[in-house]
Order: sequence, then C-alpha cells, then structure tokens
Amino acid sequence: MMLRVNAQNDVNCLYFDKAGRAREHTVDFIAMSLDLSFNTQERRIFAKVAYSFTPLRKSIDSLVLDAPDIQVDKVLTVDQELKFRSTNNDLIIYFDSSLRWGETYSLEISYTAQPEKGLYFLGWDDKSNRARKQIWTQGQGVDNRYWIPSYDDVNDKLYTETFIRFETGYEVISNGDLIEKKDLGNGTTLWHYKMQEPHVVYLIMLAIGDYAYADYTSKNGVVSRQFYYPDQPQDLLSTYQYTNEMMDWMEAEFGIAYPWGKMYRNVPVVDFLYGAMENTSSTIYTDVYLQDSRESLERNYIGTNAHELTHQWFGDLITEWSGTHHWLHESFATHYAKHFKRAVLGDDLFQWDRYQEMQSALNADDKNQIPIASSKAGSAKHYPKGSIVIDMLRTVVGEEEYKKVIHSYLSKYSFKHVDTHLFYLEFLEVLGLNLDWFFDQWIYKGGYPHYEVSYTELKDKVKLNVAQIQEETSTVSLFRMPVDIELHYLDGSMQMHQIQVDSAYQEFALPKEASKKLSYLVFDSGNKIYKRISFIRNADELLAQASSSKEMIDRYLALKELEEIDLEKKRSALINVYTKEEFFLIKANIIKQVIEDDNKASKKLIKSAFQDADAGVRRALIDYVDKIPEDLLESYEYLLKDSSYLTIDKCLNKLASQYPEKLEHFLSLTEADSKKNTSLRITYLKWKYTLEPKVLDELIDYSSQSFEFRTRMKAMEALEEIHVRSTSFIKNLLNASLSFNSRLASNARNILEDICLTNEKKQEVFSLIKNLSLDKNEQKRLEILEKKIK
Repeated sequence: MMLRVNAQNDVNCLYFDKAGRAREHTVDFIAMSLDLSFNTQERRIFAKVAYSFTPLRKSIDSLVLDAPDIQVDKVLTVDQELKFRSTNNDLIIYFDSSLRWGETYSLEISYTAQPEKGLYFLGWDDKSNRARKQIWTQGQGVDNRYWIPSYDDVNDKLYTETFIRFETGYEVISNGDLIEKKDLGNGTTLWHYKMQEPHVVYLIMLAIGDYAYADYTSKNGVVSRQFYYPDQPQDLLSTYQYTNEMMDWMEAEFGIAYPWGKMYRNVPVVDFLYGAMENTSSTIYTDVYLQDSRESLERNYIGTNAHELTHQWFGDLITEWSGTHHWLHESFATHYAKHFKRAVLGDDLFQWDRYQEMQSALNADDKNQIPIASSKAGSAKHYPKGSIVIDMLRTVVGEEEYKKVIHSYLSKYSFKHVDTHLFYLEFLEVLGLNLDWFFDQWIYKGGYPHYEVSYTELKDKVKLNVAQIQEETSTVSLFRMPVDIELHYLDGSMQMHQIQVDSAYQEFALPKEASKKLSYLVFDSGNKIYKRISFIRNADELLAQASSSKEMIDRYLALKELEEIDLEKKRSALINVYTKEEFFLIKANIIKQVIEDDNKASKKLIKSAFQDADAGVRRALIDYVDKIPEDLLESYEYLLKDSSYLTIDKCLNKLASQYPEKLEHFLSLTEADSKKNTSLRITYLKWKYTLEPKVLDELIDYSSQSFEFRTRMKAMEALEEIHVRSTSFIKNLLNASLSFNSRLASNARNILEDICLTNEKKQEVFSLIKNLSLDKNEQKRLEILEKKIK
C-alpha cells in the first residue's frame, strides 16, 4: 500500500500498482519500416526492420530492444555494420560513438525468427489440406517483440509501414493504407501498407489468408472493408449488420472523425486467442463470430464489432501511458459498445447488458479490493466495472456535459498518451468540476456500496432509512452517490425523488400525496448504481413492481426476488406479467418459476412458449426443465426443428438422455440441421454412435487439426464422454496439446491425463510421442504435457 497524506489528520490510502509503472526508455522511435517473407512449413519469418529515432538522454552508446529468441544476422546504420549481442530476451546494439540529443539516427536489423508468440501459422501442416491456411498476429500485451525486434511497450508511438512478400492468390492485410500491390513474377506478390499517423508497436498487425470482402461506406466516406471466407457468403450480412450505422454513430458520439484515413477493416481468423483485437485500422477477430442468420441468434458480432471500433479512438488514437491506466482503453470500449447496442437494439437490452456487467464485476470485487486503475485489476474490472462507472459518471455530470468533456479529451490528446489524472483534469478544465471524490471512490479505490434500505409510509411522507453496510477498509470506504427513488401508488401513479447518499446511516423524509397509498417503492430506479442492496419487501410489493414498473430491469429484479416466494402466492400474477411482457429474459425467468408446476394455467403458459417468436424464450424451456414430462414430449420434439442450432443441440441432449428408446426418432429430426452446423453435428454423432458405431471415425475427425479449436474441443469432450481411447483420437489429442492456443492445449492435456491412468494407454501415448517431429516451440509445450502425464 502507498499512503498519500492530505493533511495532518487526514490520510487517504491508495493501492500501489508497482507492475503498472511506466517503463523507462532511452530513445524516441519516429518511424519503422518492416520487410517480411515467410517459410510456412517451418513457421519461420525472414525480415528486415528499419528505424529512425532520436535520443531521449543527453548521450547514449547502446540501445536495448525486446527480441526474445530472434536470430539477428546483421545490424546496420548508414551502411555501417554495428556490434550487437543477443540474450534470451533482448537485442543489445552498441554504437561506435555516443548518440546525442537533437539528432535523428537510423538502424536496419536483418533477422529470422520462429516466433513462440505474436505471429501464428495456421493450417500449413494439415496433411488433409482441409484446414484454412492463415498467418495472423496478436501483439497485445507485449507479444509483437517475438517477431519484431522493438521497444515493445505502450508509451512510445511511431509511424509504421510494412512490405510483405507472399504467395500470389492469398489476401494480405496490414495497418493503414494499401500503397501498392505488385506481382513480382515468381508466384509472389508484394503488398505495401503505410500508416499516415503514429501508433504503438502492439497495434501492428498482419493477416494472410483466403478471403473475400465487401465494402460499406459511411456518411463521412469511410470505407469499412469487411472480410469473410469465400465459401461462406451467407455469413456476410448477419455478421456485419449495422456496419454503416456503427461508424456514423461513433463519429457523432465522440465528435471526432474516424482518425485513420478512409479505410477500416474487420478480418476473421482461425483459432484466435480472444474475441477480437483492435489493431489500428484493421481489427482481427475470431471466426466463430462469422455466422449465418441462424447462428447469429446466439451471441453475434454486433457488440464485439462495436467494442473494437471504439478502440480506434480509445486505445489507438489516445493510448495509456502504462498498465495502471488500461481501463482508459477497455472500460470505454465496453461502455460505448453497450450504448451503440442500445441505439440499435433498444433500452431493455441495454439494461440487461448493464445488469450482466454488474454481476461480473461484483463477483470480481468480492474476491479482492484491487481498483479499476491498476494493471492487476483483471478483465471483470477493466471491462464491465469500468463500463458501469462511466455510466455513473455520465449521470453525475450530465449527458451534454460529459460529451463536451470527451470531445475535448480526444481532441487534445489525439495520437498522444493519457493517464487517469489527465482524464480527471479534463472535467476541471472544461466544466470547472472537481470530481476527485468520484475518481477516488470508483477508480482509485475498490469495492462497492452495500445499501441496507427500509421505509415507513406515513400520511404525507415516506420515511426512508438508508445504511451503507459494506466493510470499510484502507481501500474501500463510504460512497457518495445521487439515488433516484420512485414512489408508486395503488392508483398507478408515480412520484420521483432524488436523494444524496453519502454517510454510514441516513434518514430521508420523502413527500408523498396524502390521499394516496403506496403500492411499492423502488430504490435506484433503473438499477443505475453499481451496488448490492438489502431491501426486504413482501410478495405484494414485488408482484406490483414486476407488473407495472416502467423499467425492464426493475421488473426483472422484482421477479428474481419472487423466486423465493411460494408459487401459490404468485402464480396468477406471474402469468399476467408473462402475457403482457415483451422482453425475452423476463419471460424466460417466469418460465423458470412455473415450468415444474402442474397447475393448468402454468401448463398453458408453457405450451404457448413453444410458439414464442424469440429464440431465448424457447431455449428457456430447455434450460429450466428438469425432467421433460411425457405430456409435453411432442412439444419438446418440436424444438428439434428450431431455428436456433443451440436450442436444437440442448434439446437433443436432454431428450436423448431421458427418452433413450426414442433416440432414433430424435436423430431423424435433427439429421438435416446437423449437416449445417458443426457443433450440432458433434452432438448428433455422439448420440448416433450408440446406434451406429461406424460414425466414430467422423466424430474423431472433428478433433483433428483440420478444424478450428472450438470444434476440436467439443469433439474431444464428446469422445471423452463416450470413453473413446483409440490411437487416432490419442494422436489428435497429442497434436492439440502442442497448440499455441492454451484453451485447446489445456483441454487436450486433461483428457490425456485421464487416458494415461492405465499403464497400457500411458505406454502407447509415450510411444507416439517418440515419433513426433517438433519445432522448438512445440518441444516446450511437450515438456508441459510430459510433466502432467508422467
């Protein structure tokens, strides 16, 4: 902990983020030129990188670059060869004479690399020639150093250009403007890209593969080039829905034009490590999001697409000085993606997204008190918690005022670095507002308020009692927030009040209409404050709120509390709510509460749900049923022809396990759709195997390197479930265990560990290992496996 003394008797404790300190460096890199060619079979690159730079110190006689496991051949400056030394992680360059302030110098480094991280080769070693052949990069956090000798940290920006030589017939994508595409006449094409503005090394990207694309042009003339696979044209429209609206909305929301010229790209890739990555002007994303209209009924690309586009401003245009301030990237990208979805998909879904953010963040805050402004905060605080905090900041300062500050902030620091204090100062400079209290409690400190609420209704007022009962520690204190209170009367009218909660215990006298009786009271209407709340109310109050509250989330929260109430006391009211409700998650919650009920009215509701237009409502019938009753069996069979592949998948699993005697019938209903969706196909084959063992070969094939990692993982889990131990499966597991994709590798290692519990299979595994031909990176991963199964 670090103590900051404000006054003699006033000590404020803040979390000391040692790992988030800005890294020191001795030069300012101005520009980089990168020339690349490849040996795809060896997963090797051959490259030259040229830099121009100026010293930041009075004099320097050496320069250290990040270059783990890169084989440097030569270092030149103005045609003069320089001495250098390579360590496990660094390239140290020695200058013949000291470099001085005010001068610009140049370097050219020739090297080869077989990168362990940062740059990945996919599909080139698939002997069946079915896997997609790709090369792609992922630089964040500090992985571009594995294929580019560089100062690989966030606090230096430079202009970059790339020259990429690759086999003709493939699409090659990098950052910035495509300056030239030239046929070199030997089956090779040269691609030249150039950035017109500076950015950070971790944002340098490369993607190579077999792609088609469609161009969408915004009102401002920016072309969004959306790539897709030529054999999946049906995925284009559903994947990239709202493309033009998104770019137009961002520019209007920020008051700043798209900052990277007139081209923005989205590129799907196989086996990507995350959801997506906001490389400057060219986002890479997992091809799981490349979906047709049926697949996109589940988690579609809209939110992630908006998140990465937001990063073109928050993260790429303005960039954190150090990891302590990473929330200035991710919290804002999460926040604005949520608000864009609100603009195109409605307020109910926005409220649900915010509720989901709260649940994720609360779980993280319950584990530790690390604040948002910390490199160690973790995803749940950098993403969802920070997003909610920005929501509350907008509420505190006002919408127009907030947008004015954001416009000034982005304008002032364009192509520069920022930190949390600079963002705080912007409110002081633009609005004259000192928000030190807000930043202190929500950003520099951890935790959340836990309100204990009760009220007493009197003739002309409501006596409201509010206590903050969270444990106060050195980094979690009392919170100060405005809270909206709704008084709802029995006649259907409503009265709004706002109170300021800032103490351990407060009493408020809220005026009410003397002639009216309260039906219920809502504390924090719209669930806008990040908090926990203890507020005991009876069933009548909760049912009234679930039935009549204007805000979807207030209705939902009342229903959540009603889950603990006896069904006899709520059945009729729940059914009434269901019949007039439109939002699918509220209807799903009511299904959850009545699905096991034998009452005729409840059964009528459940039967009607099978015909609901929303896939989420229909899926609730699977998610919340324990034992499928025989009188509803025909209705559940109807779901085997659902528009949602996920619903079919879940329904097939449940029906097949509970009614095995009808398995052949269930499979006949799902066979056609199983050929359209690999995830469903794997579930289909798992059950088909019990009737026709010959389908095992196809199921094992899905665990091979010819398929992307999520397909492989699901196939491996299905094969483990039916206890397959064949040599062909073990070979696929060994291949997966050596993957750079940690999720795939970990899954395979765990299954291999189970297989090796018998000595016979253990000997077979080690015999197969002896015959493997591995590169140095695979050998490192093999050592991890061997430790696990020995």
